[in-house]
Parts: sequence; structure tokens; C-alpha cells
Amino acid sequence: MYRLGINDLLQQFSDGSLTCEAYTKRVIQRVQDLKVFNYFVSMNTDRMLKDAQEADARYKNKTNRLLEGIPIAMKDNIDIEGEPTEAGTPGLAGLKPKHTAEVARRLFDAGAIHAGRANMHELAFGISSCNAHKGPCHNFHNFDYTCGGSSGGSGGAVSADIVPAALGTDTGGSIRIPSSYNGVFGLRPTSGRWPADYGAKMSHVRDSVGPLVRSAVDIAILDGVMTGEQPHEELKPGQIRIGVPRPQFWEGLDAEVEEYAERFLVRLRETGFGIVEVPEVPGSRELLEKYFMVTINQEVIPRLEEYLSYHGHNVTAQSVIDKIASPDVKGYFRYVQENPPTEEEYKKAMAAREEARKNLKTYFEDHRLDCILVPANKIPPPTLRAFEDRNSELVGLITQNDDFGNICNNPSLVIPGGFARRSGVPFGMQIEGYTGSDRRVIAVAVAIEKALNL
Repeated sequence: MYRLGINDLLQQFSDGSLTCEAYTKRVIQRVQDLKVFNYFVSMNTDRMLKDAQEADARYKNKTNRLLEGIPIAMKDNIDIEGEPTEAGTPGLAGLKPKHTAEVARRLFDAGAIHAGRANMHELAFGISSCNAHKGPCHNFHNFDYTCGGSSGGSGGAVSADIVPAALGTDTGGSIRIPSSYNGVFGLRPTSGRWPADYGAKMSHVRDSVGPLVRSAVDIAILDGVMTGEQPHEELKPGQIRIGVPRPQFWEGLDAEVEEYAERFLVRLRETGFGIVEVPEVPGSRELLEKYFMVTINQEVIPRLEEYLSYHGHNVTAQSVIDKIASPDVKGYFRYVQENPPTEEEYKKAMAAREEARKNLKTYFEDHRLDCILVPANKIPPPTLRAFEDRNSELVGLITQNDDFGNICNNPSLVIPGGFARRSGVPFGMQIEGYTGSDRRVIAVAVAIEKALNL
């Protein structure tokens, strides 16, 4: 049962070499064994075992569904009927949504088992998963290091071989950073490709919900379930053209990240991929220097108010903000309240975004690119303690190669593989396509995984 992915499990469940109940019991036991890493905030084990037994019955009578018996963890900001959506913050404690979010419902309708709520950075606003209310998530590869965030529990649970898959959400790297820093695959889909109203979200403009898993093949399986589309046809390395935009995205890299990234490029070339050195992505520098926070600052409080109102929660956004436990998150919300973007600033940010998206489409067409390739993060995972004194600096460094995808709404996928020598913590590479090219980006990742034997 060690480190099985979705595809592996489906095959073994189907041929009877492994039962859903036996695997689910292992998931539950492993959560207990690894409780100190703090990846989960809740888990209904009785329901999980009941669902697993029902899944086994379906396999026996040949009525099994596409994800029958697959345990999938849910980030704590995703709505599931009957249980609180707390988003890791005291002000939402005990508040249950009206209904299950569509993104979770589609997984459950396909036979997936709800495998507990994953810990996260408070209110999803941060990248360390140092949560002063629920406690920090610890990196499975080195306990003293961050899992990344905000979907830290989701990434940690997959990395630690507790579950084969977890859902995360991504406003500025919150799926991709934990994927990179936990050594797993993760997809930030084009917004809306996976149902967008997942629960307590921060931004309509930038947010997306997506998977953290053990293989690119598993991403293709989940994307197919979620969208009803067939996976892209298999691509051979010689059919794939990958752009390497060194300006901006390859600048200022940590020495170990740079060494691994260059070796990754060499391996891609040696296995037949088309690697093209391309100029700076138009508008990327301006967006990241001037406008990357404006849309979040404009939306975050209205989205919280909207969420509370929709579900009929008898609390105010201000009361939730007042109870925030993590100092970095509290400071951010105070800053937004005291310094809201002006209408003119927001218009400029949105105009710059639209110009960048238009130019990016031309850029991909002119260079005939399937995707661009960048290091997922410019530095390896820091220690948890480092965030106590250097949070703002580290956030800026770690998110530099992630935010552009959110601003422009590009599908973006992390491919794991690198490890820091002294600490042993992972980091990865990131491929990014143009808006709506998710199927092809996933197919590129599948081809890379196969060619490099990841």
C-alpha cells in the first residue's frame, strides 16, 4: 500500500488485490501515527469506513464509479454540508454551510471518500501554514521546515503518504507552493474550469481550486472527473515546445534551485523536448511590481462578507477579523481596512491585467509554445522559525513565480523533483500555459513525468 496514487489504487481496487476498507483503515492509522505533523483539523473516521465498505460492495457488483473508494482530503475552506468550514480561523468556528460545494460534490458523486479537513494558513492568507489558531503544519521531509501554504495540510498529507490526493485553493501560489515544498504534483486550473464557488474564498479574479497528488496522470484523472472532458491525447517529447523566459522568472534564484533547474532543462533536451529560450513575458515585471496585490486588497473583505451573508451566518466580517489569531494575517486585514485601493488604482490594475493577457496570447502564438517553464519558487523551503522575523521578505521571494499565473488566470502545474542538500526538503519546477489550455498543460506534465521517470 506504500505511496500508491489514484491510478494505482483504482487498478488494485478493481482487480481485488486491495480493498477500499483496508486502504481507508491505513489512512486513518497513518493520520494518528503522524498527528504531530498537524496536517488535519478534523476527520470523520466512522463515515470514512462506512463509505469504504460501500465502495467495496460496488466493486463486487460492478457498479463502481470513476473514483470509487479514493480518499481525498479537503482544505478547511471548502464547504461540505454538515461540518464547519472554519478556514483555520476562530471567527468561523462551528459555522456550517448550507450545502456541499460543487467541486467536492462532483468528487463524492464519482465515488471519492471524504478523508478529512486539511489544516491551512489562517483564512488562506499566507504561504507558511504557520497558523496561530490550529498550529503549524510541519514538513514531512524535515519537521523544522515549512510545508508552504496556504494549502500546507493538503500538501503535507499527500507527501506523507496519508492520502493519495487532496484539494487546495490558490490565490497567489497556495496550491503550487505546497506542491513544490512537499515534493508532489499540483495544478492551479484556469479559474472556473473547476467549480469556482468552493467556499470561503478570497478573490473571484485570482482564486482557483485544484488538486495536489502524486503524479501528473492522477491530475489528468481528476480533471476529467471534474470537467467531463477526455484527457488530451498522449504527447511525445518531440511534439512539445517549452519556452524558458529567463528575464524575471529565472533571476535571483537560490544556488541550489538554479543548479537543479538547469539540470532539469538539460534532461528535457536530452529526452527530446523542444526547449526554446524566449524573451521576457510581456507585462510580467510591471504586473508583479505594481499591481499584484491590488485585486486581492479590493476583494478580500467583500468576499468574506458575501460568504457570511450567503450561508446565513449570524456573524459580521468585522467580528471574524477581530478574532484572527495569526499576527501576519491580522496585520494584513488591518492594512486593507486602513488602505483600501482607490477605484482608479483598481481600474489601472485590471487594465494592466487585460493588456498582459492579450500580449501573453500573442507571445505564446509567436513563439509557438505549449507552455513556459520556470522554477516553482526561487528559494527552497525555509524553516518555520524563519517566518517569525522575515515573513514579508520570504512571502515576496517565494511567490514571485506564482502570482503571474493568478493575475493572468493561467493554468499552472508544479512538477516535483529537487531537494535541498542540507535540509532534505523538496522544491520543484512549474509549467504554465495560456488561459484555458489546461488539458495540454496536463499532457505536457504527463509526458515530462514519463520521460524523466519522476
